[in-house]
Amino acid sequence: NQDLLIKIRNIEGDYEMNNYIENKLKLSSSPNSKNIYELSFKTQFEKIILAKDAQGNATDYSLEVNVDFIIHSRGNQKVNFKEGLKIKKNTENFEQTNYEREIKKNFSDIIKNKLILYLIR
Repeated sequence: NQDLLIKIRNIEGDYEMNNYIENKLKLSSSPNSKNIYELSFKTQFEKIILAKDAQGNATDYSLEVNVDFIIHSRGNQKVNFKEGLKIKKNTENFEQTNYEREIKKNFSDIIKNKLILYLIR
């Protein structure tokens, strides 16, 4: 944990991504820290078809997340982080859904780390 306390004022966008990011930021916060950062954020998550087979079924995707943070405690300073990954479609829908969920969790962890590094520099 870093010596900072992150307070979230407002969240918009992709519900699942928002929950992952919010929970990771809460877990990274130190409740007794005097380094308090109040922020809002908005997420956009996209699943883009990159390729299709002869029958027109999607075979390759790009998963992309874009997060805009507003750091209110720094005069509404804005910072943006993006992550993306190209994946092949799994033939099992259940496995595909789980895989995409894990990717979202990994994206949220990367974005949380980038934000914390941004705040403490």
